[in-house]
Amino acid sequence: MTPHTLRAWERRYNLVAPSRSEGGQRLYSDLDLQRLRLLRRLTERGHSIARLASASFEELQRTAREEDLPEQRESTPAARDSEAEAFRSAAGEALRKLDGGELQTVLERAAMKLGVPAFLDLVAVPSLQMIGQGWSEGTVTIAQEHLATSVFRRVLGWILRVSEANEGRPRLVVATPPGQIHELGAMLAADSAAAEGWEVTYLGADLPVADILASAQQVDANGVALSLVHPAIDPTLFRDLERLRGGLDSRTALLLGGAAVLAAGDRLRAMGAEVADSLADFRSSLRRLQDRR
Repeated sequence: MTPHTLRAWERRYNLVAPSRSEGGQRLYSDLDLQRLRLLRRLTERGHSIARLASASFEELQRTAREEDLPEQRESTPAARDSEAEAFRSAAGEALRKLDGGELQTVLERAAMKLGVPAFLDLVAVPSLQMIGQGWSEGTVTIAQEHLATSVFRRVLGWILRVSEANEGRPRLVVATPPGQIHELGAMLAADSAAAEGWEVTYLGADLPVADILASAQQVDANGVALSLVHPAIDPTLFRDLERLRGGLDSRTALLLGGAAVLAAGDRLRAMGAEVADSLADFRSSLRRLQDRR
């Protein structure tokens, strides 16, 4: 494909949403490349790109089989899971050696190889969970935990910086509310939203509700996403969340996720918040919001 055709397909049909390197170069995941290869081969057979644009990868593969095109076998769920496991293992080995540079390289390579959603679901979240469990059991030292947190923060921040949002994109404000100082969950949510084509205003951790509300109003946000991990939601924080929900426009969604949210899910939903129990669930909520626009 020529660069002109590729750019035109990206702009007109939103076929893929590549991230960008620090130098501004587009970064395509393996799945992006496989999708583009299938689309090129099918359009060469006379299929309309406009008709194919909304098709899932599985639908494109089925059409290719019907056209008797050789099947592309380079990406299967099993192969992807195997790759993710290898990246998790390499990340764990780098952490054991306290090699922050190698850990960062492994994570960045995983994000580019797997694509952002798969990297978050299959590498970042499981690795962070294993590190947290290891820290609580004494198999991960404080130094290793601090190093991992620092590196993950850099990599997740890099993903957010280089993500390219779609034209006419919705806006999302992401933060953690007062007393919630653990921000990696919020960064995971911010990266997930950016990968879905949202323009993300990331505010960081432990913000007063008044500032979150003012920021959402200033950027005319379509949604506010908050991560709540520890401590559990107490009456003061619940009142803060009620005040935030009441201050937001009725068309602005309040999305909540994290370990502290799950125990209070029913009460939070009753006040008008959407509760996500995983990044996949969070992405589904974002897609529903996009469909309503």
